[in-house]
Amino acid sequence: MGDEGSTGIAGSADTGAARRHAGGDREAAGRVPAARTGPEASGTDALPRAEQAVRDGRSAAGGDPAARPAFAAALDGLSALRAVSGDRAGAVAPAREAAEVYQALDAERPGAFLPAVAGALHRLSDRLSGTGDSTGALPPAKEAARIYAELGMEHPGEFQAELALTMGALGDRIADTGDPATALPFAKQSVRLQRELVEEGLPGASVPALAEYLLRYAGQLAASGEPVEAVPAAEEAVGLLRDLAEDDPEAFLPRLAGALHALGGHRAAVSDGSGAAEAAREAVGHLRNLTARRPDDFRAELATALDGLAAHLVRAGDPAAGHRTAEEAVGLLREEAGQRHEDLRPALAAALTTLTRSLAGTGSPQEALTPAREAVELLRDLGDVALPDLADALQGLGTYLELNGDAEGAAEALRESVALRVSLALEHPGASEPAVAALVSALSELTRALARRGEHAVAVEEFDETAGEFTDADPAAARRLRVERNAFLLRCPEPWPATGLTELVRWLDADGEAAGGPDAVTVRARQALRSYGDAETVRTVWEEETFLPAPDWLALAPTTLEVVSAWMFAPDGPRSRDFWSRNAGVLSSAEAATALEELAVLDPRGAQRHAELREAALAHGVTAAYDSLILSEQLAEWLGCADWDQSRAHLEEHPRLLDVRPPPDTPLAHVAMLDIGRTQGLDAAYRLVADRDALQEFVDRALEQGDGTALMHAGGIEGQVFRDRLSSLTHAQLALVLSGETRGFDPGDLTALLHKAPEETRLRLLRETAALRVSHPGPHGEMWVRIGRALGGTG
Repeated sequence: MGDEGSTGIAGSADTGAARRHAGGDREAAGRVPAARTGPEASGTDALPRAEQAVRDGRSAAGGDPAARPAFAAALDGLSALRAVSGDRAGAVAPAREAAEVYQALDAERPGAFLPAVAGALHRLSDRLSGTGDSTGALPPAKEAARIYAELGMEHPGEFQAELALTMGALGDRIADTGDPATALPFAKQSVRLQRELVEEGLPGASVPALAEYLLRYAGQLAASGEPVEAVPAAEEAVGLLRDLAEDDPEAFLPRLAGALHALGGHRAAVSDGSGAAEAAREAVGHLRNLTARRPDDFRAELATALDGLAAHLVRAGDPAAGHRTAEEAVGLLREEAGQRHEDLRPALAAALTTLTRSLAGTGSPQEALTPAREAVELLRDLGDVALPDLADALQGLGTYLELNGDAEGAAEALRESVALRVSLALEHPGASEPAVAALVSALSELTRALARRGEHAVAVEEFDETAGEFTDADPAAARRLRVERNAFLLRCPEPWPATGLTELVRWLDADGEAAGGPDAVTVRARQALRSYGDAETVRTVWEEETFLPAPDWLALAPTTLEVVSAWMFAPDGPRSRDFWSRNAGVLSSAEAATALEELAVLDPRGAQRHAELREAALAHGVTAAYDSLILSEQLAEWLGCADWDQSRAHLEEHPRLLDVRPPPDTPLAHVAMLDIGRTQGLDAAYRLVADRDALQEFVDRALEQGDGTALMHAGGIEGQVFRDRLSSLTHAQLALVLSGETRGFDPGDLTALLHKAPEETRLRLLRETAALRVSHPGPHGEMWVRIGRALGGTG
C-alpha cells in the first residue's frame, strides 16, 4: 500500500485514491478520517508544524481527557507526513501511539471509538509494511478487518467500503509474508464488496477503488500461479479507468497508464505477446502526452512504461525495436537519476537489464556486457531490498560473460546468483515456490557453465552442497534439487550417467510408495529418464533396481506427449474437435491414455476432462462427444455477454441453448431468460430486462395466478438487472412459500435490506404480501405474517 500522493505506474499498486474514495468522510465522534497529506498539508514547514501539533496535543491531553481524540488525530497526521516525506521508519511510532490512544478511548467508552481504532490499526499496518516488517504488519491488519466486519454486522449498510479496503490490505499483508495463495480470498472479497457498492450506488461506492482492488487481485492471482485468471481482472480495471479518464483525464490518465502497464505484464505471462505490447504502447502514449504537459511529474513514469514496452518487444521476437525503446528508457532514467538518484536506481537497473537482453538478441553479446555490469552494480548498492533483482541480474551477467568467452567470470557471477537464491528461498521455507524455481534456474545455469569447462565433479558438488542447505529447513526444495542433480548426471560423461540412472530409478520407486502421490517433481524425474538416449539401458536399470516391469510412462514417446498436451490446451471446443480430427491416430491410441495419466499429475482436472472426452469420442464418435462440450461453452459465452442486446443476439445465433439445463450456479436472471424465452419467446423474455414497468406487470400476473416459478424468475431479474435487492429477496421468499418450501430461509433477512430501498418499494411489497395472504392462505399462512412483519421493520 503506497503513499497517498502516488500516481500512475509508480503508484499503480498503491491505494491512495482507493482510501480517499472508499473510506468516505467520517467526521462524527469516534469516526476520525486518515490524516490529510495532499497539497493542503504540503509545504516546507508542514512537517515541523505537524510535530508541534503533536507536542501541543500531548500537553493538552495530559490535562484534559477530552483533548485525546485531537491528540490521536495529530499523531496520525504526523505519521502520514513522515511516510510521504520518505521517513518510513519514523512514521511507525506516531501511528502506533495513535492506535493506542484510540484503543484506550474505546476501552473507556466501549464502541464509541471502535471505527477510529480500526482505521488507526489499518494505518499502523500500512506504516509497518512500508518499513518491510511484514510479520509485524499482519496482526493490526487482521484486527482492523475484523473490527470493520463486526461493525458492518451491527450497522447494516455502513462500513462496507472500509471493510473492502481492509480486506484488501489484509490480503496484501499475507502475501508479503510469502503466502500469496492464502492472500487471494481476501483480495477477491475486497473486489466483491466494492463491486456491490458500485453496482447498487450505495454510500462508499467508488469506481476508482474497485479498479484498484481489481489490479491488486490480478497481481495476487498471478503470484498464486493463476496467470490466466489474472488477465480479465486487469482488463476490467483498465476498462473502468478508461471510462474515468474520459471524464477526468487529469486525475485518471496516470492511473490508466499504470493499469495498462500492469495488464501488459499479465498478458505477457500467458504468452500473449501482441496483447502485452498493445497495452504497453497505449500506456506509453498516455504518458508521452502527460510528460509533454508536466515533464517533471511524469518523465520517470514514461521511462518505466518504455522499459515495459521494450521487454515485451524483445520477448515477442523484435529485439531491434526493443533495443530502440530500451535505449530511450535508459536515457530518460539517467537524466532523472541525476536529480532523484536514490529513488530511481531500481528502475534504471531494470531498464539496463532490458537493454542488455535487447542487445544480446540483436547479436551483440559484447555490447550487452556493459549495461549488464552496470545493472549489477546499481542493484548491489541498493542492499537487501534489491536482492531478488540482483540475483536475476547476476544470472544474466553470467550468461553474457560466458557468451563472450569469459568462463571464469561467468562461473563467479552465477555462483553469487545461486548464493543469493539460496538465501532468499530459505527466508520462507516451504512457502515460496517461485524462489525455489529461481534457484533451480540459477543452479542449472551454473552447473551447465561448469560442465562446458569440463568441471563436472565441481558441478555435482554445487548440487550436493545446495541441496544440503535445504535438507532440514525445506525438505520439498531439497527433494527437487536432488532430482535436478541426478538429471544433470545423465548429461555428464561416464561414469556419472550410470549413477544418475540408478539414483533416479531408486528415487521414483521410493517416491511411488510415499504419501501424497506423484507431483511436478515426479514428472521431472520421469522426463529425465525418458529423454536419456539409451531406452533399453533405462528399462534394464528399472527392472534390476525395482524387480518390477518397466511402467508404461517410461516408454511414452515424446511426440505423443506433445500431441496430447497440445490437445488439452486447445482454447475451445470447436478447435479441440478440429485438433482431434487432425490427430485422431495419436489421440485414439492406447499411448494417449498413458500420456493423459502423466499430464494428470500437473493438471488433474484438465486431464480428467480430456480422458472422459476421449472415451466418449471412441465410444460414440467425435460429433456426439463434442456436442455437450460445445453447448456448455456456448452457454458460458452467453452468460458472459457484456449486455442484454449481446445476450439476445447470442441466443438467436444458438437457439439450442434454450433447451439446455443450466448448471445450479447460473444467475437467476439468466435462468429466467432461458425459461421464459423457451415458453413465451425471446421478445417477452428480453422485454423484462429492458423495461421495469413490464417486469412489474409480469410480477402482478404471477401474484394473481399464484405462480411461484414466475415470481422467482422476476425476483432474479429484479436483483441482477435492476439492483432492487429488497424486491428480489421478497419475491424469492414469496415464491418459496407458494411452492410449499418454508425451510431454509428467514423472513427476518428482509429487515436488513429496508434501509437500501425507497419507501414506495417497501409499501408495494407489503401490499403484495397482504394480497397473497388473502388469496393463498394455504397451510403456511404464518409465513405471510412473518414476511409482512419483516417488511414493516418489526420482524
